[in-house]
Amino acid sequence: MSDAEAIWAAKTDDELLEAAEELFDFTEEGERIVRAELRRRGLPQPDPPIGTCYRCGRSIASNSPVGGCSQCGQPFPTDVLRVLEAGTHEADLVPVLRTGDAGLIPLAKSLLESEGIEYLVRGENLQDLFGLGRMTGYNYVTGPAEFCVHAENAERARTLLDGLTALPPQSADGPADDDA
Repeated sequence: MSDAEAIWAAKTDDELLEAAEELFDFTEEGERIVRAELRRRGLPQPDPPIGTCYRCGRSIASNSPVGGCSQCGQPFPTDVLRVLEAGTHEADLVPVLRTGDAGLIPLAKSLLESEGIEYLVRGENLQDLFGLGRMTGYNYVTGPAEFCVHAENAERARTLLDGLTALPPQSADGPADDDA
């Protein structure tokens, strides 16, 4: 047992749980030791990391400060910032669009970003799980990707995204006829 492991083994459960809430303050080795001691005692594990720093490879905890990497100071990428910021307001998020069409996801993102509406997409990376999303346009295992926004922006976002899943409007003369 290393000196650091012995120090953490001597801590109380409360001290260990308090440290687990601030894993972003520790080095990678410190985080590993704290997680191992939690496991050894059968205490609850903190959430898994939501990403890694591109510069130093340090894991990014879901409760990390929004500013940047605690190890090297590298600013977090936009997708990690969205998760961190959304996590602080998770209760305020409401769904505004569900889609299994992978082609609509970047379009919806572009529309929301152009209007300055912050969003979170749940299940986006699961759409292609086992290739099912690619074959059918909808993943029957995970369901559709879901766009969520803050409650105060929900109506505006729904209006903005309203036509994404609708069929194109037909002219007054009826459907276009390719034979004419």
